[in-house]
Amino acid sequence: MVETPEPPPTLADPRALLLGYLDHNATAVLRKLDGLSERDLRRSVLPSGWTPLGMVKHLACTERFWIRYLFAGEDVDFSWPGTAEQEWFVAPEEPSADITAFFLAERENCARLGASTPLDARAARTTRRGGAEEHPTFAWILCHLVQSFARHAGHVDVGRELIDGVTGR
Repeated sequence: MVETPEPPPTLADPRALLLGYLDHNATAVLRKLDGLSERDLRRSVLPSGWTPLGMVKHLACTERFWIRYLFAGEDVDFSWPGTAEQEWFVAPEEPSADITAFFLAERENCARLGASTPLDARAARTTRRGGAEEHPTFAWILCHLVQSFARHAGHVDVGRELIDGVTGR
């Protein structure tokens, strides 16, 4: 897997920074899974029970929710994966390639919307934060996704180290 580099420190364009860091963090997650066996992709080494492949599925669902459902107002099919608990679960019959394809498709949807949507545009649907219903800006949603993907890339990094000792991928 080719790593998407961190945006350069001289970059000042907020859109390019947000989308660049989101890409950087997303490819970091996938890169950390490179070389894992099917068994290791599907097993947990932590008490919380998440698996590396389950993390990829969760991040795809997270991006689908924030970009397509909440921001764009699409009537997105949530029958796959289903409930919030199911988005972390990877059934034995679910091909890992299908989960990765789902993740990449949601990344493409975000990139397409990100290329042309004003950062101050408001979401079609509301979210409840701090007790009030709000229509978040596209910039806020992108920033939220950047921090979520970065946090979870760190989780995958720790999981990978516990699985096979590999670090710094």
